[in-house]
Amino acid sequence: MVRMISPIIQRGNRAREGKGFSKEELKETGLSPGEAKRLGIPVDTRRKTSYEDNVETLKEYLKEAKEAKIKVSKPKQTGKPVKGRAYRGMTSAGKKVRNLSRRK
Repeated sequence: MVRMISPIIQRGNRAREGKGFSKEELKETGLSPGEAKRLGIPVDTRRKTSYEDNVETLKEYLKEAKEAKIKVSKPKQTGKPVKGRAYRGMTSAGKKVRNLSRRK
């Protein structure tokens, strides 16, 4: 999956690409985690750190998204919902257990 935007996380003197923006970073830009997900912004709810670089990146991205009118729709359900287990008394195995298959 190609991301349009991703955070930078620092640990010691190393920096790497993060999994998502923290709640604190989203709060500083005025977004909730649900709104961010709808805009296609990755969210990492476990992270508690907040970096100014990520906040600035988010603000720039939001400005560009408003100008371009970017909206990410909710994913649609593709398959049928999984049904529960069949009532065992009516299956062939259930009939054998209850001795119904030998009745005349």
